Amino acid sequence: MVFAKPSVQQTTAGCPTYQVNLAVDLVDSNPTNPIVGDTVVTRVRVVYNDGTPVTLSPETISFLWTGTAGQKEFDNVAVVYTGEPGFYNYTQTVTQDIFQAVGQGKVTIAVVACSCSDIRGNRGPISPVNSDATLTPSDNSNLLVGPQTQPPQPMNYLVPAAIAILLIIALLLFLMRSRRKKK
Repeated sequence: MVFAKPSVQQTTAGCPTYQVNLAVDLVDSNPTNPIVGDTVVTRVRVVYNDGTPVTLSPETISFLWTGTAGQKEFDNVAVVYTGEPGFYNYTQTVTQDIFQAVGQGKVTIAVVACSCSDIRGNRGPISPVNSDATLTPSDNSNLLVGPQTQPPQPMNYLVPAAIAILLIIALLLFLMRSRRKKK
């Protein structure tokens, strides 16, 4: 088991809030099998306890990627409102740095506790939330992250071989031409 130093958001007892804590009821990431260099889009839905969609202010959320080798936290990253009330997209490219931090294999993306807020100062969720903790059965924030695959290497010998063949053909043509002139 890997333990990492918790962030300030993760150690806050409850969420400082104005009236009511916010909830995250959907965390859905795609693609689910990214490799280094791929971009993962995680869609989240932030609601009040009664299910009313939240308008985030500011439009930032903190995310925690947890894998077999460790974790990587992204504090207060910008999220994009999707146009559907309460829904926001977080986009992150899987870099070599992230891959080294979380390792190969299963990686879970979670919304960090207390990292969502509305204009009135309400905050949430009260604990980290990933797809395993939501009530939405169809969401999935569990990824299988792989290393960058090596692109097929161009056959380095083809260019010199092609030049050699062309030189041989040119030499043969030159020799044939010089034979014709002698006759």
